[in-house]
Amino acid sequence: MKVKIPVLAVALLLPAIAFSQAVAPPPQPLHFVDGHWTPYDPPTDFPEGSTVHTVVRGDTLWDLAATYLGDPYLWPQIWERNPYIKDSHWIYPGDPIAIDVAVQEPPAEVEEVVPEETVTSEYVAPGGFDEPAIDEGEPRPLGSSADVYCFADLVQDESIYPFSITSAERIDFQDSFSEGDIVYIDGGIEQGVAAGDRFFVLTRIRELKRLVDDPKLGKVYSNESLGIVYSKIGQIKVLCAQENSAIAEITYACDPIDVGNVLQPFRPIPVPLVIEPDPSDRCDLPNGEPIGRIIYTRDDQIEIGGGWLVFVDLGAADGVYPGQFATIYRDNPVKGMPRLVLGELGLLTVEEHYSTAILTRGWASVYIGDWVEVK
Repeated sequence: MKVKIPVLAVALLLPAIAFSQAVAPPPQPLHFVDGHWTPYDPPTDFPEGSTVHTVVRGDTLWDLAATYLGDPYLWPQIWERNPYIKDSHWIYPGDPIAIDVAVQEPPAEVEEVVPEETVTSEYVAPGGFDEPAIDEGEPRPLGSSADVYCFADLVQDESIYPFSITSAERIDFQDSFSEGDIVYIDGGIEQGVAAGDRFFVLTRIRELKRLVDDPKLGKVYSNESLGIVYSKIGQIKVLCAQENSAIAEITYACDPIDVGNVLQPFRPIPVPLVIEPDPSDRCDLPNGEPIGRIIYTRDDQIEIGGGWLVFVDLGAADGVYPGQFATIYRDNPVKGMPRLVLGELGLLTVEEHYSTAILTRGWASVYIGDWVEVK
């Protein structure tokens, strides 16, 4: 039976009391509750033994997760525990935050005795997928931080990147730069840049065209543009700013960073926590949920397998959200025969018209143009 699996945490932007780059306006209307103003209806009673934090000015769920759970990327667990907070961008001084969640300790290793006649091995599917070990019923991160910080964006307007790297401290000796190197950017105090600001570093890959099915040629690229692919290759932090320029340090590098790479204001991108649904199966029938296509693969890899990152042309406008899973399939070349189910992917981040995803299961190679159906 196919059912939608609730996601324990979805990848939204950094929650904040007042965050200048928030994508949504503050909830309205405010009302006076227990001595403070809030748009919510916070609870007044908590289970005995709960840890309850009262929000003060400047708090964010990101910071609270770092303080109480030891890892800021666990902030969705706190949000999940406090469902009265309708928008994670906005928490209000005086609101109570329950933080009686904790990082799950790994189980103690138990040496397993295997009978002599039993032979075990790690399963490797014929198509190149490694079948992952699944703890049924236990939430787990869908991917790693590198999966969301070192992949790519699909943008419609390249002017969204306000600044670029124009020089570097060791430009006379190096062509490319990495963590710890000092770079210079073409934005300063007059453009709103200040010491401590953080930016993603990106490099332009190519324009992405929509795939269509041609009755004679098969899958071909049309003239319709889906946007420009920019690869995230690192992060920088501003050390000091001058009138129209600034000096920054490379704090994180996925790939070599070059003069000319563009910058985008940094925002945390948590990895969604999920409970695994039933695995996709060759016998799965179409379920009527949204259908899209794999439109881009990391590094333009032609043939991909487990753990690889892709774009799919399903987004928030199609009703999907981070942490959902989708079945990967291909039309059967023999007319009237069932579709060819290839595997499964999970949605890491969701934009308006596309999502980034990671391949999680499968038994055959996957290609650009293969279909995906939300589970």
